[in-house]
Amino acid sequence: MQRLLRQFLYFATVAALASVPASAQVSRRPPLAGAIDAVFKRYDSNRTPGCSVAVIEAGKVVFEKSYGMADPALGVPMTSSTASWIPYSEARVFVGLAVAMLAKDGMFTLDDPVRRHVPEVPSYADAVTIRQLLHHTSGLADYGTLAGPGFELSDRLSEDEFFRILSRWGNLGFVPGADQMYSNTDYALLKILIERASGGSFHDYLSQKLLRPNGMTATRIGFNQSQVVPGHALFHESDGDGYRRLLRYRISPVGTISVTTNLDDLIRFEQALRDPRQGLRAMLNQLENDAPPPPNVADDTSYSFGVEKGALSGFPVLKYHGVGDFTYLVQLPTADLSIATLCNTYQGMDSFAVDVARLYASPEARVLAETQPRTAGAAELAQTVVVPPGELQAYVGHYQDTRGAAAVEVAVTDGRLTITPRGRPSFPTLRPVGSGRFVTSLGGIPFALQFDRVENDMVLTSWDLAANESGGAPLRRTAVLRPTAETLQPYAGVYVGENVDITMYVRQKDGRLLLATSGYAESELSATQRPDEFRLPDIYTAKFEREASGEVAAVVLNASRVKGMRFRRAQ
Repeated sequence: MQRLLRQFLYFATVAALASVPASAQVSRRPPLAGAIDAVFKRYDSNRTPGCSVAVIEAGKVVFEKSYGMADPALGVPMTSSTASWIPYSEARVFVGLAVAMLAKDGMFTLDDPVRRHVPEVPSYADAVTIRQLLHHTSGLADYGTLAGPGFELSDRLSEDEFFRILSRWGNLGFVPGADQMYSNTDYALLKILIERASGGSFHDYLSQKLLRPNGMTATRIGFNQSQVVPGHALFHESDGDGYRRLLRYRISPVGTISVTTNLDDLIRFEQALRDPRQGLRAMLNQLENDAPPPPNVADDTSYSFGVEKGALSGFPVLKYHGVGDFTYLVQLPTADLSIATLCNTYQGMDSFAVDVARLYASPEARVLAETQPRTAGAAELAQTVVVPPGELQAYVGHYQDTRGAAAVEVAVTDGRLTITPRGRPSFPTLRPVGSGRFVTSLGGIPFALQFDRVENDMVLTSWDLAANESGGAPLRRTAVLRPTAETLQPYAGVYVGENVDITMYVRQKDGRLLLATSGYAESELSATQRPDEFRLPDIYTAKFEREASGEVAAVVLNASRVKGMRFRRAQ
């Protein structure tokens, strides 16, 4: 039934897009500049990272502006020529284009087994094709997930070690082409394929075929972010109420597909995509042949090679982004409208380009923005109410989503409500504003948190007041098993990986079950509602196995990108 619903959503979207008249046009009366400024208000400061935006109509830039800072600490403003990082998987369309170009030149076909061109691919994957890598239907486990808890894809990992991890694992998650699963292994292999077929680096190949011919001289593929280059701005992460520079980047096979560019080059890239003589759009369309329907519109696998199709204000829309929704380009082809955006920080990049496009494509949105400029939730922020202790206690408990992947603990401390995400510090001070709603600020961005009683229980939802959009899936209060020290002690021991080179250490301390591996500090395992099952603070679920005698003999780690990582108990 779930797969049927997914296919229905996919084909319903295709039908809706097909019904849009090809001659549809946006209103040529542009929104007031203040409406666009309001979209980027959170970064319009000399204390924040920065953003640049360009609106392109009929091939001409009709609006361009930069906000905030390339370097807040040094007081360097953001400009359209400031180069910044498009993180990790977000620019996978460049991988797709390189693969399409090589296929067009006859270096391989998309239905070739990848092992024919990259013989180090393990034999159990000999049926996996290049096309299946593009669409995440290979069944290959994510190599970073196979490295176990504590591994970050910013850690150094050589190409030969990458192949050793895959070889030792020894199996596919499903028959190639039968399902879809996001995996960094897929695009790491595509990057290796590009370099084997072209005889040079990924950057050198694209520089020759795409970047230099289009004047994209500031764009670099797989660039070392720590290298000093004029005009390059380091990426920033939110850190409580401020920001910090991100200094660690992926030094691993998939890390070298990331793109560094600036707004000026994104404008040139958009123009190249529109140019029929270059055929880039035709190449991307070719990649879509035999693509599977998205398995779930909310999953991180629905974008494949970095281009998502959808609809916006009645227009077909193409959104260029990756698994993290860092959307740097939005195109409305039938409206001859494109929005390019680039920030040297993550938050907001999922919506900025879409919000600006909506101002142009939707008269209602334009009028609303011009008559009622955004005030970052001023009404919600204006009042503070006193909440009786009994009402605060009514919100206390463990909340999680339907999969148990996202979870928070709600408690009352010193007369105040606190919310603590699993494995992370508590949210900043929650200020009650009435009717079960609380307001807080994360990285300078105001959020509203709403408690509602549904079916005799409590549901927690969140709202980004600055972007005026949902903060994510609702969380429902769930009863949690509270194991004792006595019931946890049998799980303690040393566990050795059967198909992965990892040893895990589990111990019980003061009624808490703790797990550690090399490079992974001791972290608490939280019990789920299932017997012998616990969840780690990150992406893994741990299921302990028992012998017939009842003694714990093994533990199996599962995650969305790999299943069945089994560790036998050594002592």
